Amino acid sequence: ESGCRSDLSMGKDRRKSRSRSRRRNEDDEDLSPEARIELLEVENETLKAENRELRKKLVETLRKGNHSDRGRRHEPEEKDRRRSKEDPAESRDEGPVSDTNAVLLTNAQMEAYNEPIPNNIPAEKRMALVAEKLERFMVNFDDKVQILDLKSGQAVIKDRNSFIKRYTCVFRESGSKLLGTCTKRFYFDAARGPTYCLDYETHESLVTAMPGTPPDGKLGVRDPRTEHLMVLYEEKGGKLTKMWIKQDSDKLGSDPYAGEDILAASDAYKQFEAKLKELKNGKLGERIF
Repeated sequence: ESGCRSDLSMGKDRRKSRSRSRRRNEDDEDLSPEARIELLEVENETLKAENRELRKKLVETLRKGNHSDRGRRHEPEEKDRRRSKEDPAESRDEGPVSDTNAVLLTNAQMEAYNEPIPNNIPAEKRMALVAEKLERFMVNFDDKVQILDLKSGQAVIKDRNSFIKRYTCVFRESGSKLLGTCTKRFYFDAARGPTYCLDYETHESLVTAMPGTPPDGKLGVRDPRTEHLMVLYEEKGGKLTKMWIKQDSDKLGSDPYAGEDILAASDAYKQFEAKLKELKNGKLGERIF
């Protein structure tokens, strides 16, 4: 209500200013150019004074509004505290509030992944570059990071140590042609707790350990290849904690004609959606493509 009164008073001031301007324009016709300039300078100073006064009234109105809203702004916080007391298990599952999300971390790890390391340099120099690249890559991942097969739920990479060994091999053996590309993405946001993104990825010139051997590649590596993958990333507490992977067998990620509707109707997407509902207690939330 106080804001309405201030708006009315400011409107009256503006109307007064316009009426004065019309009267002055009628009186100015008989003045010389020099006199008109002097008059304009006076009017300019008058307008400045009026604007300062209007600004002062506006600031006062905003301050009153902020004061009246202050109590309301604390209401959601009080509700959150009450909800945490009522359901402490739910509060623990959400984890700490983070200023990052799955998209930002996934982008950052892919940037590090794509840093080229030449093969035609001495091994000691190459390994130093691999170690630096690995450090920039790993900073995005949690200490308990895992890679899981979507269909079976089994761990492909069970812990951080195995994770480091795998990507040391990838970075060491793939060389400068290694290139990971996210071609399409679904993002699932959350006000609190974990965030998720489902990426369609293409990995070119990828070299990994031979199947059934340790992930460090010391018992042999595969030939360079191109992989088409779907990867669901989980961010929790400001780090990537889990990745669920599945082959993009239909190569929908690299199909320029496969848009959101076609992807969402595919069996592969529906499998990831079912996993997400399981992770989010049945509440998928907003989907951003």
